[in-house]
Amino acid sequence: MKPLTPALRKEAVTSLEQFCAENFDEPVGNLAIEALFDFMAAELGPLFYNQGVKDAQTRIQSVITDLDQEVYQEPFTYWRRKR
Repeated sequence: MKPLTPALRKEAVTSLEQFCAENFDEPVGNLAIEALFDFMAAELGPLFYNQGVKDAQTRIQSVITDLDQEVYQEPFTYWRRKR
């Protein structure tokens, strides 16, 4: 999995920082928040990534299954259309 861009990482850390500020009585320092973010990304990131891949595979498989119905062309229709 590719690492986040610095801008996305900063936005994610800022969001986590805001969450901590609103939900915990004690202030959480920026270093602790960044460490927590790194832990969550390393430990939980693959969980969400794998689920996203599984969901994409399921969706693509359903599209492929329906493809024959979507693009099927009836053969030998020239004479039927001419009547």
